[in-house]
Amino acid sequence: MHTEPHDPLALTVVSSHRTSEGLVSYLRCACGAWEVRTSTLVATALPRRSSIKTID
Repeated sequence: MHTEPHDPLALTVVSSHRTSEGLVSYLRCACGAWEVRTSTLVATALPRRSSIKTID
């Protein structure tokens, strides 16, 4: 995962729909982070780290 801001041209639009407040777009970065964009807001959600235990 990277710490720099996500390159808007590198994000993939997964879903986009209209709401009563305008267009909402859900984008995904190759690092696994999600961005939710509206005309007035950009929110980012990072994926959780896996806590899968293995038997060695």
